[in-house]
Amino acid sequence: MRVIKADNYQTWFIENQNQAILIDPWLTKTLKPEGSFFIQRKKTNVSCLSEADLKIVKALIITAPFEDHLHPDSIKQFSNDLPIYTSNIVKKYIRKHKITNPINILSEEETPVCNMNIKALPTSYPYYSSTFSLLIRDNENNTIFHEGHRVNFKYLIEHDIKADLAILTAEETKLFGIVQLGMNYQATLKAIKILDSKELFITGNNPNHTMGFIKNFLVTKSPDIDVLKNEINLYINEGDSFNFK
Repeated sequence: MRVIKADNYQTWFIENQNQAILIDPWLTKTLKPEGSFFIQRKKTNVSCLSEADLKIVKALIITAPFEDHLHPDSIKQFSNDLPIYTSNIVKKYIRKHKITNPINILSEEETPVCNMNIKALPTSYPYYSSTFSLLIRDNENNTIFHEGHRVNFKYLIEHDIKADLAILTAEETKLFGIVQLGMNYQATLKAIKILDSKELFITGNNPNHTMGFIKNFLVTKSPDIDVLKNEINLYINEGDSFNFK
């Protein structure tokens, strides 16, 4: 199983046996059309994925209904026969964008996708009803845990969830300085200890780069990278990758 941080934000490429999934793909340089009012974000590169990588994408996973996870223009770059895996709530938003791809619903039971088995697990406040975590396992029991916002610590402990590699937020983001949207690095360290992870990829990088009306209400704080590096093998840059042996 191979993992690539496909851009400098939160697009993820995971491949096993020459079949790949893309998680929350954003494959344009501008998140929204120019002049968008509520939220905007830009990047220099569309992604670091090669044409060969994109050709083996056999499924998409959309973990949230928000504009920086559900990006219609990116989904529409693929064939409308390409299956999408998501939740019932996100499915409704996908259909509102007139995306006709077949949609499969993930659950806490394992679903086979691209030579991998995937579970959708509960996330934490304030995302209970709108998003989900992912637990991805290959046929050699290598395991990846992905959470794009906040980990549900109680669930991880009660269900003894373990993962060799974790994809987590670590740059604290608060709405109005009160409601936590992304974890601080102390919470990230707590999560990797519960998961027993040896490898950590950071997702949702540089939330302070978000533009638009919503930026007026976001308070962000960068992680202590040195502390993280002392605790775990850290991957934070676009193009960083990891191959399970």
